[in-house]
Amino acid sequence: MAAHLPSRQPRAKFIAERSLPRASEKGVLYLWFADPSLRSTAVRALRAARRNPELSVSCVRLPVPEGELDRCVLELGAELGAGDTRRTRALFVAGDDDPSLDEFGRITTLHDLHVFAQTGWLLDELEHGRITSHFHPIVHVGDISRVFAHEALLRGNGPDGEPLEPLSILQLAREAGLMEQLDLAACRSAIREAAQLDPSVTVFINFSPGMMEDADSCLRATVAAIDAAGLDHGRFVFEVIEADRIDDAAHLKRVLDSYRRDGFRVALDDLAAGWSTLTLVHRLRPDFIKLDRELIRQVHRDPVKDLIASKLLEIGHGLGIRTIVEGVEHRAELQWARARGADFVQGFLIARPAPGPRRQTPG
Repeated sequence: MAAHLPSRQPRAKFIAERSLPRASEKGVLYLWFADPSLRSTAVRALRAARRNPELSVSCVRLPVPEGELDRCVLELGAELGAGDTRRTRALFVAGDDDPSLDEFGRITTLHDLHVFAQTGWLLDELEHGRITSHFHPIVHVGDISRVFAHEALLRGNGPDGEPLEPLSILQLAREAGLMEQLDLAACRSAIREAAQLDPSVTVFINFSPGMMEDADSCLRATVAAIDAAGLDHGRFVFEVIEADRIDDAAHLKRVLDSYRRDGFRVALDDLAAGWSTLTLVHRLRPDFIKLDRELIRQVHRDPVKDLIASKLLEIGHGLGIRTIVEGVEHRAELQWARARGADFVQGFLIARPAPGPRRQTPG
């Protein structure tokens, strides 16, 4: 994750990389279907929506009024479903002319157009800096009134301005290939919000090295953004998420070593969410490990979970790694964490994510 904008704005980059149309234009949408039944279903849906598809032997030609492309595509996507939209080829041509030979090189899938239609609001959020952060406290296991750190968690709003669950934002970003841009925006927000917190507060920032095209430039930009805000590097812990998606552990180690050389600390998230993350612990030697919330749920009642989680805490302590038990929602889970010697806990039992507590200014 880093705090710089890509070389091109997210919307322009997204459109250019996929040769997608601008949704505001008037034009014609050409559709080629994998089989006759799929074509019939789509035509019925268009007519039910009071569209006027023109049928030919090879394709369906749909005139699209100005600004209506996204709506047309969303209507089709809702009727056909993801599998059928992937099997449907599509081409949007601006204006009233037939497609030229060059334009046929832009043929994509209806699925790509559908994702783009769903993604417009997210691109706006990214372009205009509207991704924000809430903070979730990490507290000392022996005294949950003592806050050790705050984890920055991304927040955003949907097409109608309604708050969205982070998971839905992440799922759409992944589908649209916008995870790197979302990481950039979330990191930039976390740094901006951290500047408003008390200077003694440690801040955990999630990042996914597997989504980085250029981890070195991301690090440089992150350092520059933190320095520009006048913040101490030692306040930040970069928390590796989706470690089970990372194929090159040696590369990840180089990335994390670079962060450490610049005075940051690192954490490995969701330990035991994917068994491959276990092999990373001894290779990466992070400053912190976080036990996955699914492992901790009802851990006090499940002997197998208890055994696994206890061993992970034992491994962490043996390697000099500080341990965080996340997903603590019940007092019995907190008592388990205390009994097993965890260092810190995090979860809804202690607090829910919220806008960060602001720095107190002298009255």
